[in-house]
Amino acid sequence: MGQFSWLDCVDKRPVLDNVCENSYVLIPKEFGGGHIEEHCYNGYGNFGGIDIYDLIPVWNKDMIPEIIRRAKNGHWTASIEEEQLLKFYNGEDIDVPLRYLGIEMACYNKDNAQLEYPIKITHHKDAVYEDCDPSLSDPNQGWG
Repeated sequence: MGQFSWLDCVDKRPVLDNVCENSYVLIPKEFGGGHIEEHCYNGYGNFGGIDIYDLIPVWNKDMIPEIIRRAKNGHWTASIEEEQLLKFYNGEDIDVPLRYLGIEMACYNKDNAQLEYPIKITHHKDAVYEDCDPSLSDPNQGWG
């Protein structure tokens, strides 16, 4: 997959690619709270040197059996690598980058919204994860 961008979870403004403007990935209180700050988003899911799609499987690890169940029942948009998700869930080495699992889990709005800890990105430094809705994908892929 190529570039990724989202709409602000507070005011629905796009998080623009290659535009120097502060944006913040909100962190659930269960994982320390606060945010990860990015000054100039590059469009590839990296915020403050951290790949947002590496966070999603970690934050939602306990939900993996349920995601697999939903996928088998046709209630998950993305196709999933069941074997790799189960390996990660069981603490085994996976054969794909962790980012790949995160994309399967959260790339589509419907799937992201089903997660216990979905992606939430904003331009508002004081926003709190628990007070915000999941960020929607930007239909213009961050290009305004």
